[in-house]
Amino acid sequence: MKIETITAANPRFDVVPAPRYETFDKAADSAAVKYGKRLRKPLNRWLERFSLMPVGPVLDAAEVPGISILRDNWEVIRDEARAVLAERGSVPAFAKISPDHRRIAPTAAWKSFFFRGYGYDAPAGRAKCPKTAALIDRVPGVVVAFFSVFEPGTEVPRHHGVTKAMLNVHLGLMVPGDERVCGIKVAGQDHGWKEGEFFVFDETNDHSAWNHGPTARVVLFLQVRRPMRWPGWMAGSLFLNAVKRTSYVQDARKAIGA
Repeated sequence: MKIETITAANPRFDVVPAPRYETFDKAADSAAVKYGKRLRKPLNRWLERFSLMPVGPVLDAAEVPGISILRDNWEVIRDEARAVLAERGSVPAFAKISPDHRRIAPTAAWKSFFFRGYGYDAPAGRAKCPKTAALIDRVPGVVVAFFSVFEPGTEVPRHHGVTKAMLNVHLGLMVPGDERVCGIKVAGQDHGWKEGEFFVFDETNDHSAWNHGPTARVVLFLQVRRPMRWPGWMAGSLFLNAVKRTSYVQDARKAIGA
């Protein structure tokens, strides 16, 4: 299988057949996961009452505290991402880091380079991209942070997240085209990424994504705590702490060497 040599100046991804994982059937997990699934919808309706920002599917980045420093330094972050992609083989599939995502990432086309996973720092990622890691550290409430890489041909089917206690924040770093070529659908509406710009959404809404372009799409992917009044903040903290103790997070923690 021939793969084009990639350099920091030319982080190109050819369309390469990606290995498909076997169907992943996770065994019964802890009581926290089972109870959390039943509690999710009523808890999210309750959390909405305490949000200090709008609760629509797509949100204004200006409402998210502290993230502007990332946009102000996006080229610094992009340059470190390019250096990571120059060593393509070292960037693992997202499902290898988080096995419970194999349903939506069944091949290695969606790759990830982690800085933080549910509060656990990834020392290897931070050492390789120290400027990006330092900038992430200056953003309050970061729960998850990684370079999210869609190789050409990536298709992420419709799915949704679990809690309104967090927001998904994407900073565009390398985008091969508009939403027709490379985009994300949230709550039935198509959107695209732009280099140097944020895209912020509530992942409890159904969403899917794709990259049909000729090169990789790369974003800095963050999950940050939603600004909330204290009853909602405390409830969200309890929920996230419960999730943190499950095998879903602990498997990922081991995978990133945290």
